Amino acid sequence: MDDEETQATDHSPYPYWMMFILLLVALSCFIDRVIVAALGPAIKADLGISDAQFGLLTGLAFALLYTTAGIPVARLADQGRRVTLLAVATTIWSLMTMASAYAASYWHLLLLRLGVGIGEAAASPCTVSMVSDKFPRNKRATALAVVALGASFGSLIGGFGGGWLGETVGWRHTFLIVGAPGLLLALLILTVKEPIRGRFDDPASMTREMPSFVAMLGILGAKRTFLHLGMACGLNSFVNFGILLFLPMYFGRAYEMSMTQAGLLFGIVTAISNGTGTLLGGMGADWAGKRDERWYAWLPALCLLCAAPLYMIGLSMPNWQTAMPLVVIGATLAFTYYAPTFGAIQNMVEPRMRGTASAIIIFFQNLVGMGIGPLFVGFLSDTFAARAYAGNYAAECHGAVGQAAIDCALAGTVGIRYGMIICASFAIWAGFHYWRASRTLKNDVL
Repeated sequence: MDDEETQATDHSPYPYWMMFILLLVALSCFIDRVIVAALGPAIKADLGISDAQFGLLTGLAFALLYTTAGIPVARLADQGRRVTLLAVATTIWSLMTMASAYAASYWHLLLLRLGVGIGEAAASPCTVSMVSDKFPRNKRATALAVVALGASFGSLIGGFGGGWLGETVGWRHTFLIVGAPGLLLALLILTVKEPIRGRFDDPASMTREMPSFVAMLGILGAKRTFLHLGMACGLNSFVNFGILLFLPMYFGRAYEMSMTQAGLLFGIVTAISNGTGTLLGGMGADWAGKRDERWYAWLPALCLLCAAPLYMIGLSMPNWQTAMPLVVIGATLAFTYYAPTFGAIQNMVEPRMRGTASAIIIFFQNLVGMGIGPLFVGFLSDTFAARAYAGNYAAECHGAVGQAAIDCALAGTVGIRYGMIICASFAIWAGFHYWRASRTLKNDVL
């Protein structure tokens, strides 16, 4: 058991300081994560890349190292000091973001995004594990939802600030500006005391040795709920990342917006939907879960079935004033998944398994969602744009000059719209897996 923290009373203000710092961690993560989406038009024009290459840059390049490093890093979080690990990781992703300013080519920038992914791999396992050791099981989903508000603030700042800075000082200087505050945050993280591991759990669980990773896979694999939650989480993230990371580019093409305007709308959509959806999901699941724990799966299942058509209709609208409300509502419903999913998982495993269990779910979430989602949309966008263009789209609509041509812009709009609409349909598949998870959830929680 960790001995760095004295026993705090329920009235101590310390838990709120810890939550505030973890909220800032989530904020920093998402600023560094979405800044590439906001700077997309400038990066594409400067480096002369396609939509598929941009999807690889925003998705698979980041997710590959994020998911690969996530599991061994989570094992460290289950055994050692999570506070120190989180501070080191924050320093790494901030430095990598700043180094992106000096990328000499597309492949150089791609490698630096891999570095950002390595750093951010520690954020979620450490955060989820620390919150679970600070709050009892009937409050964990709500606490996780509050901490996750940092992601919505980060999306707003990264979206609007990234678009505005990109037009004002250029995309390279923007990376320097948004990465620097993370170095200060790393020092603030060190003011957090290591939470007592297993504080709200059966003391006997802390006397047992931490199972090996292979043994842990066997334990989790035997829980059908865990498997379906992993699939549902991955597919849901596939939809969210596939659509939202291309949203600034879509607003720019479809509604002829500047980077600042598109970045602002992107920030508003992601901030409102992420914040509101996560809070509603966490508080709603905790409230309904007191009556029946299956609501931790029923709630996101119902929300996703409604999110799919709202996304598809919204992305078909001819003007942004009509599209925005529909996309916001659809995204809000799609973001209700986070707190119920991770809250349920924390209630299914013992304290020394929580970081690793979260990392395995994050593996599904980010490899399928963040990794493949944007690449899938980018590939479909290029494919449909090429069909809608009379000439050679890849050759004639390349770089800043090509993107500015009217025929290229029209074809690009058609391509990205169809790609995003098809991506939205996967929300129904995700909802199906949440429904399947609900059938075994009662038997799999501890």
